[in-house]
Amino acid sequence: MIKFSEQDKARVTAAIHAAEKLTSGEFVTVVARCSDHYVFLPLLWAAIIALLLPGVFVLFAVPLAWIHAYQIQLLVFIALATLFLFLPELHLWLVPQRVKHSRASRLAKAQFYQQGVQLTPHHSGVLFFVSLAERYVEIVADKGIHEKLGEAHWQGIIQTFLEHVRKAEVVEGFIAAISACGAAMAEHYPPDPNNVDELSDGLIEI
Repeated sequence: MIKFSEQDKARVTAAIHAAEKLTSGEFVTVVARCSDHYVFLPLLWAAIIALLLPGVFVLFAVPLAWIHAYQIQLLVFIALATLFLFLPELHLWLVPQRVKHSRASRLAKAQFYQQGVQLTPHHSGVLFFVSLAERYVEIVADKGIHEKLGEAHWQGIIQTFLEHVRKAEVVEGFIAAISACGAAMAEHYPPDPNNVDELSDGLIEI
C-alpha cells in the first residue's frame, strides 16, 4: 500500500497554496486506504461455494453421510471466509467494480460535507478524493462550479488524475488536478483579497 512521506504531503500543500493564489476557490485533498470493509460479498461467495459442495459429492458419487457432508460444508465455509477476509487482494477481487466505485463515490461525497467544503463563502470549494484500494478518483465541487467549467473540461482533469493514480503516482495526480482546477476556476472565481482560507490545506488521510 502506498505511504505518503512528509515531503509528499508538503508538495500537495504547496500545490494547493499555488492554486489558491489564482482563485477564490478553496481546495481540500482526501485519500482513503479503502472505502469499505466489503465483508458481505466475500462471506456470500464462501457460503455459495460451501452450499454447492453436496452437488459435487452427488455428481462424483462420493459416499458420505449427511452429517459428514454438513461438517465438510462448515469447514469449507470457515476456511474460505477466513481466506477471503484476510487476503486483501483476493478480498477486493471478489467485489464487483461497480460496487467498489459506488462505495468510493459515497465516501467522497460524505467527505465533502465532513470536511466542511460546502461552507465556503463563495460556494467555491472543491474536494479531490482518492481511494487507493479501488483505484478510484473523484472531484466533488460545490454547486455551480461543474456547470461553469463544462463537463468536458472536468472529464479531462479527472482522466489525467486517474491515469496518475493507476500508475501509483498519487501525489502527482493530486498536483496535476489541483493545478488544472486552479487555472480553470481563475476566470469564474477570481482571487478575493478578503477571502479567508477556512479549510485544511494538508493531505487528509482516512
